[in-house]
Amino acid sequence: MDSPPLYNSRIFDTYLKLLAQRYPHVRTDEVLSHAGMSEHEVADPGQWFTQQQADRFHEVLTRMTGNPGIAREAGRYAASPEALGLVRQYVLGLVGPALGYALLNRTAALFTRSSTFESRKIGDNRIEVTVRFRPGVSERPYQCANRTGFLEALVVIFSRCLPEIEHPECIFQGGGVCRYIISWPKGHADLWRTVRRWGLLGGTVLGLATLLLSPSLFPVVAAVAIPLVLLFFLAAERAENKDLSAAVDNLRDSTEKLLGQSQSNSDNALLVSEIGQVVSSKSDIEHILTAIAVLLEKRLDYDRGVIMMADAGGSALRVLASYGFDEAGRRVMHETPIALDGVGPRGVVAASFLDQKPFLVNDLDEINHLIPPLHRELGRRLGIRSFISCPIVCEGQSLGVLAVDTIRTGRPLLQSDLSLLMGIAPVIGISIHNAEHLAREQRQAALLEVANQELEAFCYTVAHDLRAPLRAINGYCAVIREECDDRLPPPSPVYFSRIGAAAVRMGELIDDLLALYRVTRSELVWEEIDLSALVAEVAEELQQREAARSVEFAIAAGVTVRGDRKLLRIALENLLGNALKYTGMRPRALIEFGTAEVGGVTACFIRDNGTGFNMRYVDKLFRPFQRLHRDDEFEGTGIGLATVHRIVSRHGGRVWAEAEEGRGAVFYIAL
Repeated sequence: MDSPPLYNSRIFDTYLKLLAQRYPHVRTDEVLSHAGMSEHEVADPGQWFTQQQADRFHEVLTRMTGNPGIAREAGRYAASPEALGLVRQYVLGLVGPALGYALLNRTAALFTRSSTFESRKIGDNRIEVTVRFRPGVSERPYQCANRTGFLEALVVIFSRCLPEIEHPECIFQGGGVCRYIISWPKGHADLWRTVRRWGLLGGTVLGLATLLLSPSLFPVVAAVAIPLVLLFFLAAERAENKDLSAAVDNLRDSTEKLLGQSQSNSDNALLVSEIGQVVSSKSDIEHILTAIAVLLEKRLDYDRGVIMMADAGGSALRVLASYGFDEAGRRVMHETPIALDGVGPRGVVAASFLDQKPFLVNDLDEINHLIPPLHRELGRRLGIRSFISCPIVCEGQSLGVLAVDTIRTGRPLLQSDLSLLMGIAPVIGISIHNAEHLAREQRQAALLEVANQELEAFCYTVAHDLRAPLRAINGYCAVIREECDDRLPPPSPVYFSRIGAAAVRMGELIDDLLALYRVTRSELVWEEIDLSALVAEVAEELQQREAARSVEFAIAAGVTVRGDRKLLRIALENLLGNALKYTGMRPRALIEFGTAEVGGVTACFIRDNGTGFNMRYVDKLFRPFQRLHRDDEFEGTGIGLATVHRIVSRHGGRVWAEAEEGRGAVFYIAL
């Protein structure tokens, strides 16, 4: 099983820069492929690799370069400007190597998780460094050599001389740790500081001795010694200033690079933000890609670019947006698809899409044998020499390809360009995916709106068509009872009464169903509501209807919520109406409204002292047409509580009930 990631990508990026500078014949793609790495992973400073990957990387590198000492050479190369100051970035402004070694453990932690570094000063220009492996780590001798080169690089930064390194104890030769003793020649500032120190001491001793032994000679000695000591001071100060100037140059160089990188990162972040704004303001894919192409031209340092998308059948890539081309070139690009399902050479762009791999091509002639004849001719007409092709992928699916070149400026395309585009391409993929999803939601939303309108028309039509025969049934029953009552044999009058009552009940049911539908369809109007006052209004109306009954309402004051006043009133009418109905057998009805903490949630409640119900059937309570009492006990359609449930759900809340047969019920609403 592979070990955990231990080594930062910047170590391997230094190797690749060394190869490009000194071993140009080595194909880095083969090296990385053998090691199980990719170019964009190595270019990512946040990427870490395992011991196994490092071993495979070194094995193939040694074989392909023919240099068994490549690891130490790469360690030294970290100090070179060509390596973009890998070490320089972490010793900014230091005056000499001593402080660099003192901060070594902190610096090394940025590159490796395999070991810890301890440094101990044993002289002005002599340091002992001890390296201990972390538990479970098993490095190889080449990594000790790479570490030695890295330690040498810390001195090379400040001078062109390599330090002397002794290695008295090595883990790979039976030692418990790797111990290095590094010494380096003193610089001019060090020498002049020594001269200044001894000159000041010698001058002071000479002056005192002269003053005590031969006072008459003291003025002569002082006249010679004092200027000489001052000269030593000036020379030492000049040497120190020279070293400080070199440190400032290092600082300026690294700072400029860091500022440039920061500006680049800022531009890229702004580009991502602007792409997001484009997606939020447009829904048509082609318009989105055209706007993204404008942003790419504005924010990126490339002369030309295209965004290609796979067609509906996935048989070809077609250019949907481009920038930097003249009219003839733009027409050629947009009218020439790249086949994805043909035989023979696929070409770099098709391979980038199909294999989901980026490609950086520095010379098109070198890969002519891999390009279909039609595309070779296209490249010739457009003057393409080098280009980058990156797949646009979202959720594992290839959507298209982003390609750029620098035909006019002639700027070479680098690994950093490939890494940049590999960061942008997924953003374009996500944007396209979201736009397609949004567009689907808007076909679907439109269809749903049409369906709802048709459903609404159907409901009202059905309600109207049903009410007409119900009125007729009820009317005929009334006529028969009035005109034929004395001639009807028993129990016919009872039957006709029941038919009429059923027709009335059917009409009420239709009204309730339409009310439930309106509750579902109506748009919520949010406002701050005094729920206590609303309960009092509904309670007063109910009392007026049941004036003959003895009913007491206990309403807590000051209960406020945010919601739709109209819908919440409907819910309260149903709940308070039910409470009034189910307390009908009580000589004195008590209905309470207030708030309570239930399971850590503040909920409003309506409690009554009515008949209650069996909690075994509580799951049926809020379903349409489900009733827990017989019609001959309490009338109703079974729609009221379903309406309450729908209203509370639309407010993002929850409604539930507790009861006991013969001892009343309580309904809770948490909004």
